[in-house]
Amino acid sequence: MNDMTFDSHYWAEYATEDRRLDEVRALLASGAAGGEGFLELLRSDSVVAVGVALDHYRHEQSLTRFGGSNPYEEFETSVLEVARRVLTMPPYPSGDVEGGDMGLNHASALRVLGDLGDFSDASTISAMLRTGESSEVFSAALWAASAALIDSDEADPPDAELVAAIAGVVFDEAMNMKDRVDALMAFNHVQDDSVGEILARVARLPHKELEVEALALLIGYYLDSHYATIEEVTDSWSSQDVDGIRKQILLGFDAAKKRRAKGE
Repeated sequence: MNDMTFDSHYWAEYATEDRRLDEVRALLASGAAGGEGFLELLRSDSVVAVGVALDHYRHEQSLTRFGGSNPYEEFETSVLEVARRVLTMPPYPSGDVEGGDMGLNHASALRVLGDLGDFSDASTISAMLRTGESSEVFSAALWAASAALIDSDEADPPDAELVAAIAGVVFDEAMNMKDRVDALMAFNHVQDDSVGEILARVARLPHKELEVEALALLIGYYLDSHYATIEEVTDSWSSQDVDGIRKQILLGFDAAKKRRAKGE
């Protein structure tokens, strides 16, 4: 058998409790199972096997940025269907299991939604953001949230519930700063008035980590509607306040103003 190359993102410490599925899992990890092995895990009744299959899809999709295609691309409809079904199931492991992270099945499914889902998944993702199952689920939900928001447009604007759930994390002083910044970055590439208003509020918070990210998004996507906010915040900086990252914000703002003056 070939050496193992990739087993899963979340399931290394969990067995399928089925000899046949464990054999297929090992073959899949070595690259020898092919599409049939992938589908056998995906369509099984084992929560762990399904999670492994979903993780393989996500792993292969992540590698497409280097060129090539996902070998499981032809199964995308089934993968998405399974991921959505998993998110209707109870978390596994449950909160009764000591050690490890709760709800890894949900984390695997949410990662797939980040690749294949759309704006229609917003309500489900919002619920997952609010569950607090585990750090893995939270991180995966933010990944999926970003994709759901980007998929929105004028005909299907960003889901208000999802926007509110993300904003709730950003403004939660009890959350650690990394999680708050990660939540804020879910708004990257999103253009909507409600999101612009949230970013303007964030830019005025007394937290530099949030301030600079909010300003960067305002400059990139909301320059005309929130020009005054950007100017107000950057003008409040003293020369001692302007370190490397704030200098980059000022340079970006100056460049945006020049493009604006030229009508670009």
